[in-house]
Amino acid sequence: MDAKEFLQVYRAGRKVFSNIDLVGADLQAIDLHKIDFSHALMSKANFANSKLCRANLTGADLSYSNLNSADLHRANLRYANLKGADLRNADLRGADLRGANLSWANMQDALFEGAQMTNVNFYNAKK
Repeated sequence: MDAKEFLQVYRAGRKVFSNIDLVGADLQAIDLHKIDFSHALMSKANFANSKLCRANLTGADLSYSNLNSADLHRANLRYANLKGADLRNADLRGADLRGANLSWANMQDALFEGAQMTNVNFYNAKK
């Protein structure tokens, strides 16, 4: 499913997209709150300025994705792969990041108040 087809299905009311392949998709500045992207493949996707608050991203592959200024507050990112992701200015307040991989991620000016961050891999992350 490409980004255009995904958006058509999403706008028709579907909210569950677990295991979807959206590698490299351009989904910037889109309201995707409460979506279920659990175990989705979305490496190198562009979610800049998107609203992903309260989204289920458990086990999702978001490696090298652009999440600059994304709203991820209260999102479930348990065991998500965010290696090399651009999280500058992202809102991760209250997010569940337990077991997530944030190695090599750029987290400058990201908000983490109240986030659960047990067993997070921060190797070479830029804070």
